[in-house]
Amino acid sequence: MRVRQWFENLAAREKALVLAAGVLAVIAFFVIAVVRPLAQDQRRLGQQVADKQAVLEDIERVAARFGPAPGNNTGQGNTSTESLVVLVDRTTRTRGLGAYLRRNEPDGAASIRLRFENVPFDDLVAWLAEMQVAHGIGVANFNAESTATAGRVSANMQLSRATNG
Repeated sequence: MRVRQWFENLAAREKALVLAAGVLAVIAFFVIAVVRPLAQDQRRLGQQVADKQAVLEDIERVAARFGPAPGNNTGQGNTSTESLVVLVDRTTRTRGLGAYLRRNEPDGAASIRLRFENVPFDDLVAWLAEMQVAHGIGVANFNAESTATAGRVSANMQLSRATNG
């Protein structure tokens, strides 16, 4: 009530200045409370996208380096008929990755979905390269998230066997 009485006692020019200052205060509050945090989140998310793109480029570079030579089918003879579930189980255990494998789900006869948690990234990439070179199993889909431990990731992936024909 006192503020309203004070405002009513002001001259017209003073009322206009007080109203303009109020509008500016509301705009400043909106910028500080809403726009600025959104801009910071946008920058942070943009950096995360750039980081994930860099990881993807690294994976593609490693895959290109370890990929099979053109026309090379050696190393696939005795495992071509082996079930993907059995092959993945055997090779992850051999590489010491079995403890990190949380899901091993067949997706048809020539594909499998896997989930690794807190797995050493370098070991995972080396295993994927081995699967490509030695067994003709390629990565159809891959998504990795960093963990609290440096050099480790949690990853979802789909591996597929190359079909002949």
